[in-house]
Amino acid sequence: MPKAQKNTLISQTLHFIRPFYWLIGFAMLMNVIFSSLSALSIALILPIIRIIFGTTSVEKVAHSQEFLTKIKDDFFHYLSQMIVEPGDILSSLVNLSFLIIIVFVLKNVTKYIAVVTSVKFEEGVIKNIRDTVFQKLTSLSVGFFSRRKQGDLISVVANETTALSHASISAINIILREFTQVLLFAFLLLAISPQLTLIASLSALMSLVILRFASKYLKRYAKRMQSFMSDYTSTMQESFYALRIIKAYNAEEHTNRKFFTDTYNYVKAAIKHKKVITLIPSINEITAITALTFVLFFGGKQVMSNTLSGDELMLFLFALFSIMGPVVIIMTNISQLPRGKVAAEKIFEILNVDDEIKSGEKVVTNLQKKITFENVSFQYEDEEVLQNVSFDIEKGKKIAIVGPSGGGKSTILDLIIRFYDPKSGVITLDNFDITKCDIKSYRKLFGIVSQETMLFNDTIANNIIFGRENVTQEKLEEVVRHANAYDFIQKLPNGFETHIGDRGITLSGGERQRIAIARALLADPEILIFDEATSALDTESEKIVQNAINNVLENKTAIIVAHRLSTILDADKILVLKDGEVAESGTHSELLELNGVYRKLYDIQFNEN
Repeated sequence: MPKAQKNTLISQTLHFIRPFYWLIGFAMLMNVIFSSLSALSIALILPIIRIIFGTTSVEKVAHSQEFLTKIKDDFFHYLSQMIVEPGDILSSLVNLSFLIIIVFVLKNVTKYIAVVTSVKFEEGVIKNIRDTVFQKLTSLSVGFFSRRKQGDLISVVANETTALSHASISAINIILREFTQVLLFAFLLLAISPQLTLIASLSALMSLVILRFASKYLKRYAKRMQSFMSDYTSTMQESFYALRIIKAYNAEEHTNRKFFTDTYNYVKAAIKHKKVITLIPSINEITAITALTFVLFFGGKQVMSNTLSGDELMLFLFALFSIMGPVVIIMTNISQLPRGKVAAEKIFEILNVDDEIKSGEKVVTNLQKKITFENVSFQYEDEEVLQNVSFDIEKGKKIAIVGPSGGGKSTILDLIIRFYDPKSGVITLDNFDITKCDIKSYRKLFGIVSQETMLFNDTIANNIIFGRENVTQEKLEEVVRHANAYDFIQKLPNGFETHIGDRGITLSGGERQRIAIARALLADPEILIFDEATSALDTESEKIVQNAINNVLENKTAIIVAHRLSTILDADKILVLKDGEVAESGTHSELLELNGVYRKLYDIQFNEN
């Protein structure tokens, strides 16, 4: 990874950590106290040995020329004065026992407080990141989602944020905590014998070499894990959405095989990642034990030559054993960092996306005259959809858009609502470029009912109210009456409070469309858009929904994309699209007289020659 990119990842992560600095500081304070008490609990080995074996002299050791040794000697002299009662071993043991209990109680209390504080910090940071990623995704244009797999995005929000927490934020927090213990134990080891400490430190150097070598494999397998996790998340999401199709085509086995393959690939990568990450502490422990045996050998020689006392050698060995645990934990968590880096790259890739649809500054409150397309062209990637399209939508008029499939009908609606912007040409609202309008105020002008109605797993009332607050029951009932939905809602077990399942699965197609119409009406929009709102319904449901549409169009500007020409015969103007161009426009009777594309569509649908 380039250094600049690495620094960007770090600085962006720190941005999310900054609000929790006080928690970090408090957790670090508790960890320092905990580490100090841990070191003290090991240091108590020396007075235990001296009291039990009778070496209880309180005489200070002669002044040493070595700074660390002097601090060590002063510390144990003070400790001995506090514990040892000269000539009374039993009292000394009682004092020592009370001190041990106090140290271990305080040690575990501070550890508990530090762990709880660390959890608040880690979970707070990851919630901050997850919320920011979700907020960013909801702000991006429709075009972004058309180019990305939904499973990848779900995986980033659900899985990668968790991976970043465990493999980076939590890991760094643990590394800092354990590093404090390592420093204190290293101080104790150096104070006892710098020579033995040097021998023991060779194992740490070996561990660093191993970690350096393993890190490139850890990052490689972490990227594979992330990719395969996105695959099985995407397969799962698509399968749940298309469950009816899967069952209708007896495709359960095919779907299962695809999911099994995705999870197998993930497991294979995860096992390889785990093999490397598990090997590191194992090798570290072997090298540490090897170093320990060398320490035991050379330390034993120093004891026999009277250059080191036996109790200090025992303290050194206990301290060395104690430092091994934190060192192994540090190495293990450092080996987790590549996985966190991969997760951070995926997260900040989304957060750094520059949205294609920029909001303007002009706040609009109504449509005064017309919406105008002026030589508008548009293409998806390399596929040209619209070419130099020009027309007007006048206030209060009912405009229909018809034509063969793939002609660009729905694209025109997407451009009007600003889900996309034109590649060339301009769309104006009362002669003002809509790209200069504040996007939220502009979209408030529209109410939208599409062919594929999106309802949520919630109550009918909450689906209609969606995105709005302080809606009265009277207003709710008013819009559902206009949408011809009141009667069927009243027949449901809990009326407006009836839960309708995922995507409104407990309702019929016609009922879902009427709920969508009611939702569109609630904000009292000036312009209503119907994108083939009845094309997927049976004849009876279509009639009911069409009556609902006719009810709500009074005094409204309407834009209707229709497949069935019978629903738009009374439109004030009909645009006929073919191959991305406006082939014809006019009223129903005018277009029939042209004997062109519209006439052909009409004859096909009404079985006329």
